[in-house]
Amino acid sequence: MKNSFEKELNQMMSEQKEIPVKVRKSLDQSYDIIRAKSKKKKVNFIWKRVATAACALIVTGVVITNEHVMAGINEFFNFGDKGIEQAVNNGFIQEGDSSVTDQGIQITLDKHFSDANKLGLSFLLVFENPSILNKVREVSMDYRLKNGDGEYIDEFIPDTKPSKSDNRYISGSEHQNPILDVKTGRIQYDVLSDSNEGLIPLLKDALIEVESVNVFYDTGGFKKIDGNWKLSVSNKNKEESNSIIQYAMQDQSSVIQVSKANANPTSLNLTFSLAGIYENENTFTDMKIVDEDGNEYGVTGFRMSTKNNKTIISTNFQITSYNNSKKLKLIVDGIGEVELFKK
Repeated sequence: MKNSFEKELNQMMSEQKEIPVKVRKSLDQSYDIIRAKSKKKKVNFIWKRVATAACALIVTGVVITNEHVMAGINEFFNFGDKGIEQAVNNGFIQEGDSSVTDQGIQITLDKHFSDANKLGLSFLLVFENPSILNKVREVSMDYRLKNGDGEYIDEFIPDTKPSKSDNRYISGSEHQNPILDVKTGRIQYDVLSDSNEGLIPLLKDALIEVESVNVFYDTGGFKKIDGNWKLSVSNKNKEESNSIIQYAMQDQSSVIQVSKANANPTSLNLTFSLAGIYENENTFTDMKIVDEDGNEYGVTGFRMSTKNNKTIISTNFQITSYNNSKKLKLIVDGIGEVELFKK
């Protein structure tokens, strides 16, 4: 997939008549981020991100012809996730106002959202000395998210730092830099975290503890700037009880036994089991949800476990409670399908 994408991207780059210079630069930058992200290890997480962002960049490069439309590339939480896009479009995102300056870097929690399935954080970093960013490839942060009760919900830290959480909430995370403005020293840093089992607790009086800012350079160099940035997370929670829709199966004889199907503002969290032990995780890479209008929704990752001679799959599908579907169909290629009805 990588070779195919790179070939198409290089071909597209050579067609200067069709693509403006600014779009070319943005695509170069975005491809570098995608390539860097592909090297990152996702712990305890079977990740399936089917190069959606990469394909979207190719399409965007052909279609975009002016700066006004170009601004759409740099939207918040643009991870190629249909569920997140729908949540953002429906106003589920919350504005942040917490900002701290240390070590010559101002960090602001600009926007965020969370429900039981997914957590999104968008930061704005402003460097007092923009020269630090010369030949920058990517900027990230070491941080921990602590809830008001003192429990750590999420940690985005390297293996060299001790963990303060039991790692039971977050299945995996990914990040990106939609904005890398070397001239002004402004960096946008977005993080999207998933919980395959839908376990993220309600955030109340939460605090983000940023410990380091990491600057990666095109030359392969790296600069870690240690500091102390503590950012409060606003309590204006938008997840209400009526924003969660539950589904259940009626065909108890199905080979696919669904025990949980809850649609939240960001995704549909679903757990099902199959008789027997399936050792090959690729068996489940092509599962999907089909709504009553025939629209298909894939997964962003899944957790596979075994118990009592059964294989159990927990995952998030990219369909949300905003769809308000009355009937859904779960299809697992090569295994079977089962219908789900709104409770």
